[in-house]
Amino acid sequence: MRLVEIVSDSKAILIGRSFTIDGFAQRLVRVVTHAHSDHVLGLKDSIMYSNYIVATPATHELLYTLGYIGGANYRRLYEFKKIEMNYYEKREFDDETIILLPTTHILGSAQVLIDTDGYRIGYTSDFKLGDNTVYIKQPDILVIEATYGHPVYRRRFKHDVPDLLIDLINEGFKRYGRVVIYGYHGKLQEVMRIIREKGVEEPFILTKKIYAITQIAEKYGWRIGNYYLSTSREAKEIICSKQKHIFFDHMVKAKYRRIDGSVLNIVLSGHEYNEPVKKIDEYTWLAALSDHADFDELIEYIENSQPRIIVVDGSREGYPHIFAQELRRLGWNAVVLPFKRNG
Repeated sequence: MRLVEIVSDSKAILIGRSFTIDGFAQRLVRVVTHAHSDHVLGLKDSIMYSNYIVATPATHELLYTLGYIGGANYRRLYEFKKIEMNYYEKREFDDETIILLPTTHILGSAQVLIDTDGYRIGYTSDFKLGDNTVYIKQPDILVIEATYGHPVYRRRFKHDVPDLLIDLINEGFKRYGRVVIYGYHGKLQEVMRIIREKGVEEPFILTKKIYAITQIAEKYGWRIGNYYLSTSREAKEIICSKQKHIFFDHMVKAKYRRIDGSVLNIVLSGHEYNEPVKKIDEYTWLAALSDHADFDELIEYIENSQPRIIVVDGSREGYPHIFAQELRRLGWNAVVLPFKRNG
């Protein structure tokens, strides 16, 4: 346990001697597992202090696009210090090795496996089970998230959501010809890919930042296609001609949505546990699409991983103490870090 620490204030995951993950600490290497704000904390401080900034190539691009790097001085230093690591690639720093492993969360997300002093220590970061998620097998210590670590958070319907989402979209096309989908960066691109995989080929119209992130997603192999910047001539022609299309916008805009009978709105949320889709008003539906493992998936990961010791991340939102209690009830050796009551 001397090789793992979680810092309450910075939310940094400290592993071994060299690594700070998803938060600032005075360490040789800063690792960013993915480009969500609660995992990019203190990045500018890390750019100034750490010798290396490690992430997948896609995450590095997203950090730029989402504005997390800062101004020109930070950018120059970041370019000098950044290290792009592909999945399964191994790097050594000060006699410790690190590997990034694939996971299902957002574009570029990674798990971390570190070998230090003869111990294998894994960190899941945020994840859900899916085609891209691999299990960190038999680590000495596994650090795991607990966003939905309470037994009440079980989405037994989660495999039904994609088909029901497509049903909503088709109903919106039939009634209004236009659908607007609201969500967070990363989740929006996941939904775009689901929609294409389900055979819906109507054009997507995207705001500026969503457009830029979608271009990065396509660069790294996500098939989306037929999308246009909302200010472009093509997008304006699609809208004016009343051609069927889907408009994507950020979640913060959902409270300003149109409820005048001209469009069907779909709000993407991970905070719905009772129904796969739920009607909010006459023109708005919520779709329960989460980027985090529910309680059953967290347990399934542990059972497939078979760690000797489990450290539940108690620095972020969720139910770490309840999850650790459930793990101990099932016979696992589990502890919450940092050592304070949270959730």
